[in-house]
Amino acid sequence: MATFGWNFGDDDKGTLSLDTGTPGRADVYFTPSKVRLDAAKHSGDASAKVLLLRFDAGSHTTTIFPVNTMPKPAQFLMPKHHPIRSIELYETASFYTNARTDFDEEDAYYLPETLDDVTNYLAEGMPSGFIKDPNFGLGLDRTLYFIPRALAQIDGVRCLRLTDKKLLEVSLSDDGGTFEMGYDLFDELRRSANRFDEKARASSVKKKQQSAYTNLLHRIDDAKFPMKVIDREPGDIAELVGATIVDAKLSDRDRDAVIGLASATVRTSLKTQRDAVLKLHDAIELASLDELIAHVEAKLLAHANESQWQKLFEVNPFILDLAFNVPVLLLQGQAHVGGKRISGAGETITDFLLANHLTDNLAVLEIKTPDTPLLATREYRGGVYRPSAEVAGGVSQVLDQLNLLQSRIATLRDTNRGLGMESFGMRGVLVVGTMPADHDRKRSFELYRNVLAGISIITFDELLAKLRSLRTLLSPTASQGQITHQGLAARRGRSPDGTRSSRR
Repeated sequence: MATFGWNFGDDDKGTLSLDTGTPGRADVYFTPSKVRLDAAKHSGDASAKVLLLRFDAGSHTTTIFPVNTMPKPAQFLMPKHHPIRSIELYETASFYTNARTDFDEEDAYYLPETLDDVTNYLAEGMPSGFIKDPNFGLGLDRTLYFIPRALAQIDGVRCLRLTDKKLLEVSLSDDGGTFEMGYDLFDELRRSANRFDEKARASSVKKKQQSAYTNLLHRIDDAKFPMKVIDREPGDIAELVGATIVDAKLSDRDRDAVIGLASATVRTSLKTQRDAVLKLHDAIELASLDELIAHVEAKLLAHANESQWQKLFEVNPFILDLAFNVPVLLLQGQAHVGGKRISGAGETITDFLLANHLTDNLAVLEIKTPDTPLLATREYRGGVYRPSAEVAGGVSQVLDQLNLLQSRIATLRDTNRGLGMESFGMRGVLVVGTMPADHDRKRSFELYRNVLAGISIITFDELLAKLRSLRTLLSPTASQGQITHQGLAARRGRSPDGTRSSRR
């Protein structure tokens, strides 16, 4: 009975023929058995004889033409690794020479003279990773099918060439039809594929054992057979994750697992993977900064109101550092600066009460909206504009808050013990409007705000520009080379060696 699996019956084995009519070349043809031809609906097909191997002494190349020999009419005797039609094997001394022991020249390339020579080559000279039985059409082992599938993504590639003139590098021929790689890289891919398959089989066995234990033993007696998890081998997670991750392919469950694993191992990982942990921290900071920039841009476009801006500042107090140009500590939002306690009742309320991180010097910040006009509509005189009523009122409001703080500082300090509060020339900041485009208006605004004593006015688009500049500075592709961990460490109060500084 004929068989069409991995074991061929005697009546289902094809035949080889050798053509040495061309000088310096030997062609090997394969003709399937009649049983196979009948099964593939190719009975009596004279064209069923196909070129399978070519030995070329002139180019020291052995070329394989892998074909599909499974009896499927649409694929029968078609290229097995489509669109790859041939695999060239180049060595200074051919594999066939290496399979013989009666040749003296190590770098010679000898052609097979008989079918026995061809059989010996297939058995002993064919490199590892290749199918050696012509009844299966030769070509790459099934475990290496990922190679032609990858090459199929390169338009125009029809030939894979292996050579001992390369190590781990790859290249394309000038016409783009041949992909060339070294035997070393091919062997590394082959060994890696074998390792992956072995690990996958071992992992499958563990999962099946776990399933049997949980569903059979634990269910029958949970005291004797308590729930347990699969023991993982060192390196399992690294093998599972791989060298690169495509974020778009991660599900929410994947993300939860990654974040949970990082959180659970961060302390122990610091001992052996400090640089990697710091890079992760930097990546998180940059991602947070990107998100903050996007939020500010969105609120500017949406014409957000004052309370919405205040909430954004409360959630992202880092913006306050930019407003004051010094590191500040947020003591209280909507602080009652005229009351006995900053969180108690009081007659005057500031949007934010802050303290300098290093000196404990108090400061207040008042927020308007980006739509608030900075200057009066009409010129006061030629090319000169007065501050708008809203800006002038905001400045007066901040001055009043600072005055109240100065007069009540002793009481506030006494009734809010534990909070550092000093009044060494307190400062106020008013965040309001956006920078005018007109030159005269810009000039008038700059002249006005730069003569104010103890009060700074900053526009919303200036804050956004500061955020963008910081993002550029902290980018790994910043000018003058990559940003270092020292730069980020200094900003977050850590010395370059990772230890905490004295900054509070």
